[in-house]
Amino acid sequence: METNEMVLLETEKERNPFILGNTVEMDLQTLQDDYLVPVFSRDNIETISHNDFINTVCDATQTYFQGQQFLEPKIRVSHEMKLRTRKGSGKLVENLTNEDSGSYYQRIMFMIEIPSITYEINGNKLNLQVVGVRTYTETNLLGNSSQKQTFRVGIGFVNEVCTNLLLRTDGVKLCIKVTNTADLYKYCMELFSRYDYINHIEEMHRLTDTIIDVSTLAQFLGKARMYQALPQSIKTRLGLPELILNEAQINSAIRDYYTDENFGGFGKAISAWQFYQLLTNYKNNYIDTTLERTINAYDVAVGLVKSINKEDDSWNWFIE
Repeated sequence: METNEMVLLETEKERNPFILGNTVEMDLQTLQDDYLVPVFSRDNIETISHNDFINTVCDATQTYFQGQQFLEPKIRVSHEMKLRTRKGSGKLVENLTNEDSGSYYQRIMFMIEIPSITYEINGNKLNLQVVGVRTYTETNLLGNSSQKQTFRVGIGFVNEVCTNLLLRTDGVKLCIKVTNTADLYKYCMELFSRYDYINHIEEMHRLTDTIIDVSTLAQFLGKARMYQALPQSIKTRLGLPELILNEAQINSAIRDYYTDENFGGFGKAISAWQFYQLLTNYKNNYIDTTLERTINAYDVAVGLVKSINKEDDSWNWFIE
């Protein structure tokens, strides 16, 4: 990756991962040197590699935010797919050597942090960051190279104290379909130009102005669990907004409400900012659902604030 921009190494105390799930940490060089790139079966053409994906988004980020500082990409991978070479055919697993087998990771997620663009909300330092997500399950490897491959890219903020990703709809493109890195680069630049990070900060800062009392919080958490069991016909009739946060995420928010040193209410009222952080504090989502659920957490927090302040009744069902 050729660039004239300064890339900072992470010298501070290592922070918690921005996602856990069943992922493992990976560095760019190891990903390039030790793992294979899947090909399309029909014409034996390589897919866009994970490395090319990361490098393309890095190039677009450093071009658009020229003159800023960047940390090395933080990379998490999952679902290692094992392959055997012809030399490894018929061997027992315990007898395989490095030359007998290879592998690639089916799913990848990475984050590029821009620490020179930073703001503070309620004592929390927020750095601008760009994230990318890719899973080979969305690519038909049995086809040929003329088909488009799917990528997800987002831009928003990361909370330094807890590495919570803070995204909203205009900063995420969930379905980038391309056949080459030039088009991927173009989509990234379009996304960056559309995203207004000053407005995003102002919206998040307003969350600190609304207090959620204990009864309202309990009502929401109970209704959020009920929502999952509601037939779609009832959701449609009631005109309920989408809630895709799963039960594990809701349970995590409840536990953190009583125990989290940074955002917990410990049995008392909390701000909508704390509530939002409790929802995004869950790190065990799968790679391919993380961005969607992160966006939904923001919609939930903003919607709840509007209902409490009687600005919009879309989320009233959850607190009535």
